[in-house]
Amino acid sequence: MQPRTPQARCLALSLAVALAWAPADATASIRLDFPVGPAPATTPATPTTSDASPTGRKPAATAAFALAKDLIQQQRYDEAVEQLDLASDLEPTWSEPVRVRADVFATLADKYRPSEAHTASRAADLQRLLVLEPGVDTQARQQEIAELQQQSKRAGEVEARRRKLLTPAFLVIFSSAGLLIAGTLLYSMKPNDFLKATAWRYEHRDDAGLGMLIAGAILVPPAIVLGVLAARQSRRDSALRQFNTTTHRPRRDFSVAPQALRGGAGLGFALRF
Repeated sequence: MQPRTPQARCLALSLAVALAWAPADATASIRLDFPVGPAPATTPATPTTSDASPTGRKPAATAAFALAKDLIQQQRYDEAVEQLDLASDLEPTWSEPVRVRADVFATLADKYRPSEAHTASRAADLQRLLVLEPGVDTQARQQEIAELQQQSKRAGEVEARRRKLLTPAFLVIFSSAGLLIAGTLLYSMKPNDFLKATAWRYEHRDDAGLGMLIAGAILVPPAIVLGVLAARQSRRDSALRQFNTTTHRPRRDFSVAPQALRGGAGLGFALRF
């Protein structure tokens, strides 16, 4: 497009001359860059959420571990093991819950000595620590695991023998009590008019009563020993069943254990399914 008036032509010529003699940086400074396409769309930044705690562990795992330590201070070991199991399941590579649980099993094994289940559980946790903490007290842990396995085997044999004492304990206890009661009744019984004339029956009845009292007294010590051993093993088995129920571990489907009846009614059997 050409300018129509002389003034416009002069002005255009002056501008052309000025631009031709201007330095290159000056012309570059007045260049304007205009976008030739649409501006790129910017996506708003979305806040990222993390399920990990500042220590890198899941919050649920750290909370369960903290609760377990509080329960251990309160000597509520069954519930503590349950929380430690939860923390270990949520963080399978975390060794701290496994180490603390092994210590809890050591406490339970000492409390219910001999205890095959708790001793074997501690050995299993130490075996797992060999994998989670390679190179940490490896030799000492391997030696302790071997000792615990032997102790668990011996404890299982002792517990099996004590469980077999349940029936003999009841037989000896009832026999001793029956002989003492029968001997007391015979010895304290007075003859009636029919037996007064026969002194032989009266004397032999006293002899029979004394014999029963002596036999019942002889059976008292073994009855006490068998009863104590059977009762202790029954308490251990009951505590183990409660532990397995609390921690959701497998347990036997059927068991028989002595149980004291209320109101002084004597002894009975408790069946667990």
